[in-house]
Amino acid sequence: MTAAKDLPASATPAATMDALLWRWVDHVNRNGEKGMMRPEWFARVGELELAEEVTWYGMATAGRWVHGGLLSGPSKAPVYAGFYWSQVGDEPAVARVSMVVLPLADPTRIVAADWNDGYNGYEPAALDGYAVLCGDPFDPLHVDGRDAEADLREVKRIIAAGDGQGRRVNYAEIVTDPDRGGNALFFPVNEEERDGYEALEEDGTVVCLAFIAYDFPL
Repeated sequence: MTAAKDLPASATPAATMDALLWRWVDHVNRNGEKGMMRPEWFARVGELELAEEVTWYGMATAGRWVHGGLLSGPSKAPVYAGFYWSQVGDEPAVARVSMVVLPLADPTRIVAADWNDGYNGYEPAALDGYAVLCGDPFDPLHVDGRDAEADLREVKRIIAAGDGQGRRVNYAEIVTDPDRGGNALFFPVNEEERDGYEALEEDGTVVCLAFIAYDFPL
C-alpha cells in the first residue's frame, strides 16, 4: 500500500474545484466591503507558466504587488476566471472578468490554509480596461527585445473580436518567452482597482492565489 498524495490542481475533480472558486468569491465579499461584481460563471482559461514570483500587475512600470513563496514543484498552474455580463445602454452585453484564481494544490489543502485579506490599500490598475496575470519575469515589459506595445495591440484585437462574437470566455494569452514557455494572460475588466489574496500554510507557503478587479463602493 502506498500513501495517498495530493492530486495536482489540474487533475482535481471539476465539482470540487468549482466549490473552491465560489468559496473565494464569498471570502472576498464576506463583509460587503469590496465593490467587486460577483461572477456569474467561472471557466478554466488555460495555464500560467510559473516563476518565483507572480503578479496581477503585468504591464505596470512601477509600484506593483508581486507574490512569492509559491508551493515548490509545479511549473505550471491552471487559471480559472470568473466572468459576468456587462452592458452599457443598448449595446450588446460583453463578458468581463472580476476574479481570477490560481490554485497551486488540491482544494482540500487550499481550504485548510489561512486565507489572507488582500492588499488593504488603494491599488489602481496598470492598464485601463485590462488586468494582466503573469510570472514576474514573463511580463511583456520585462522580456528583453519584446515589443510590449505590439503585444497590447494584439490583445485589444483579440478581445474586441471576442466582444463582437459575444464570447462567454473572452481573454487573450500572449507567449512572451517562447524558449521558457513564459506567458501572460490579459483579462477585460471594467473596474479600476486590483487586489490579490493568498492561501498560506503555517510555514508561509502559498498554495493558492486569488485576484480581483473592483471599484470602491460609492
